Amino acid sequence: MTDKLPGAARAAIGARLKAFEQAETERILSSCTRCGKCFEVCPMTGYSKAPAAAAAARDVVGGVLTVLRGVQGSPEALGWIAVCCRSGICVPACPEKVDPQMMMRLARMTALGGRGGAKQIAMREDPDFFDRVRAFAKLQLSDEELKHWT
Repeated sequence: MTDKLPGAARAAIGARLKAFEQAETERILSSCTRCGKCFEVCPMTGYSKAPAAAAAARDVVGGVLTVLRGVQGSPEALGWIAVCCRSGICVPACPEKVDPQMMMRLARMTALGGRGGAKQIAMREDPDFFDRVRAFAKLQLSDEELKHWT
């Protein structure tokens, strides 16, 4: 759709998008207390390299914030970023109203090198894709539907 817009319009949209990303990143970095509640409720943590302990949750979330700062993230944080399926379950769990779903989306963009920094995770075939689909389905399907589809 944007390929049909004049160059100046595309540039303006791109500039507004970058400004939004930067403002959201700054808001998240200033608001997040690293409590780890988003990590604790995330259905995908079992598919990442991150440990599940509550104490580790603070460290993993801290690692995600490090990625947002443009610094190399920990393997645990990058593992969680890589498997995030954006289920949104983390959003109501956040006591600070940070919007962890947006935090993870921006972290993934950053880790993939899409915001101008170094690439920290590779875009590749995901061998755990179907396991993650099953996990996500469990969040949305009834027990009867699960018996039929999984």
